[in-house]
Amino acid sequence: MNVIRIAQYGRATAYAAVLFPPPASRYSKAMYSAIFTDIDGTLFRSDLTIGDATREAVREAAGKGIRIVLCSGRYITGMVKAQEQLGIPVIYSAINGALIKDGDEYLREEMIGKKPYNEAASFLKGKASSIIAFCETRFAIDADDSWYERQNRICGDIGFRMDISDADEVERVTGERPYKILVKDNDEEKLSRLIAELRSMLGDSARVISSGRNNIEVLPPGIDKSDAIRIISGHLGIPVSETVAFGDWDNDAGMLSRAGLGIAMANGSEKAKAAAGHVTLSNDEDGIAHALREYGII
Repeated sequence: MNVIRIAQYGRATAYAAVLFPPPASRYSKAMYSAIFTDIDGTLFRSDLTIGDATREAVREAAGKGIRIVLCSGRYITGMVKAQEQLGIPVIYSAINGALIKDGDEYLREEMIGKKPYNEAASFLKGKASSIIAFCETRFAIDADDSWYERQNRICGDIGFRMDISDADEVERVTGERPYKILVKDNDEEKLSRLIAELRSMLGDSARVISSGRNNIEVLPPGIDKSDAIRIISGHLGIPVSETVAFGDWDNDAGMLSRAGLGIAMANGSEKAKAAAGHVTLSNDEDGIAHALREYGII
């Protein structure tokens, strides 16, 4: 960041902060073998598309042999929208790391237990605007028309509208077992209360987190996005020091701190920025593309 004088008005001077490309020598070319990126608020712009500069930069990295890993709280089908826009093969770390796939190979499958699922889903019924069960490639949702249509648009898919209170019934209707529960509501105070109540009720049988201002996630115990760094690095046979991670929210913090190079988005939470130690431009300003060039990755 550089500050320059742009005008003189009598005794007053106007200044502006200008972001210039860094000198070529600022960062040495380092060897990186895998890029792990969150989707919403990071790879995606606010309109759920990938900017041209970001898409081309990620494609350039892939062309250099760097593996691209999509890391999200989304389920697999909800992540395909990002892969299709990139137009390159990717590894999927879905459900915040509970489900990891490279092609047809499953590297991890950790589903929430039926008992904590049923307890949480039954407790939540009627308490939030939208309650969703994410399976591997499908989702079931208990919500009114506006929230149902919103979730379909976000996922690029059509969910099964139903009472999701029973895991067996969700599996019967969707054909797949649920991995997690996603709760959505615009009342942040209500969500804070629900998080506290869920944690008290479920104990260590599930992990309760937030991945955005308007949601709660009920996950299998011990699940964290950072697990993808360990599991996929081992799968690829690369050291963790050769990984780069991008993210914007609290649930990305573990991944950002564990990667060889963690980079948070300017639009990210304070926890994400503190964990990363490096901050790039926002998701709406092609922050990933900027960082890949600034840090000598491409």
